[in-house]
Parts: sequence; C-alpha cells; structure tokens
Amino acid sequence: MPNFWKVVNDVIKEADILLEVLDARMVEDSRNKEIEEKVTKSGKPLVYVINKCDMVEKTQLEKYKRELKPCVFVSATSHLGTNFLRRAIMRYAPKGKFKVGVLGYPNTGKSSLINALKGKGSAPTAPISGYTKGVQLIRVSERMYLLDSPGVFPYKEKDEGKHALIAAKTFSNLKDPEEAVLQMLEQFPKVFEKHYDVKHDDDPLVVLEHIAVRLNKLRKGGFPDTNAASRIVLKDWQEGRIRK
Repeated sequence: MPNFWKVVNDVIKEADILLEVLDARMVEDSRNKEIEEKVTKSGKPLVYVINKCDMVEKTQLEKYKRELKPCVFVSATSHLGTNFLRRAIMRYAPKGKFKVGVLGYPNTGKSSLINALKGKGSAPTAPISGYTKGVQLIRVSERMYLLDSPGVFPYKEKDEGKHALIAAKTFSNLKDPEEAVLQMLEQFPKVFEKHYDVKHDDDPLVVLEHIAVRLNKLRKGGFPDTNAASRIVLKDWQEGRIRK
C-alpha cells in the first residue's frame, strides 16, 4: 500500500503553486490544517479553492473572502469559476512552465476540479519518475501542469462524524453511520429537517427516528430503523442532494 503522505510531501516539494480543495458546505471542516502547515513551511503560494459553491447560498460564503486569502469559489462539476481560478493561479506563476499541486481531504472534488481545468482533449503525461504509481502530471496549457495527489487525513484524526460530513469517508465505509448522522443532525438540524420534511426536536436521535419513518425504514413491530435511515441520509448528503 502506498504511503499517501509521502506522495503529498513530494507533490508539495515538486509544485510551484498549491491548491487546497475545500467543500463549500463546510469550509472549515474540510480544511486539512496539516497540509496547510506543510505548504506554509515550504514558502510556496497556497490558493484555497472552495468547491461545490453552487450548493450554498452566496451570502454564506462571503466571509471566506476575508478569512481565506486568496480563495476562489468554483463548482467543478458545473464548470463555474474555473476561469477565475486560472487567473488566480497565473498571478503566482513563475516564468516558463510551472506545476500546480492539488491537495486536500479525500473526496473534496480534486478529480472533478482537475477535469474542469484541463478541459476536453487534454491528456495526462506519463507518471513522474519516482512517484507512487497513478500520480499524474496533467497538461492544462503550454505552461501550466497539474500535479494530482491522493486525499489524506491528518495523522491521529479519527473523527468519523467529520469524515462523513465532508465525504472523506463514504457512507459505505463508515463503522458507525448512525453516530455520524447524529453528529450531522446536531450541527445542521434545520438543513436535514427541511430536506426530509420532519418536525424539529432538540434531540437528534428523535429527528433521526422521524426521518426513518419518513423514509419507510422500519424494523419488525414498526420501530424506526435508524441504521438503515442513516445510510440513506449519508448517501443523500454526500451525493449533493441535501443543500445548506
């Protein structure tokens, strides 16, 4: 199994400019502070790319223009904001050819962002010598190349609720999906109550039981199957059906 952190460290060393891809629905939670510290130590420019911006009200994102500099709002799947991102990158570009490393947690949209930037007709070059197999240098233009990296978790971070929230771990890979959903319901109760059209309750477990009934996920005797409902909630959230 490849050492993903070694690859990330190599990408930071090799790249001229770094991008950290964040999820607009939970910008702070999707910041990988360990990556940010490593980039800061490298002395290289870091551009915060707030992806999935079409899933959040614009007013919710405005504060990040002041807090995260420079930051660019994009929707990689809808190809929104990619021209702004290119311009932000070019402000830091050295003369001649340069490499842009794409970093972040797993499943924040790095691959979608790379596809949006490279456009149709661009193809990856051969893997870079000495890198883990599968890491590609991708040509965007005559000067700009993207350097992909695997998504990584900070060392010692074991918070499955957070990992579920930012889709760093998919609903099928969580040990305790119910606990993850309860954390999400506690953090964003109105979002989930509105989406599933259930009554508000201060107890997240009661809300989850209401959602299970709404989804017709019941055990024998008509009791809410909160585990089955949790997997559906996680799937809906991670696939973008639930919006803030």
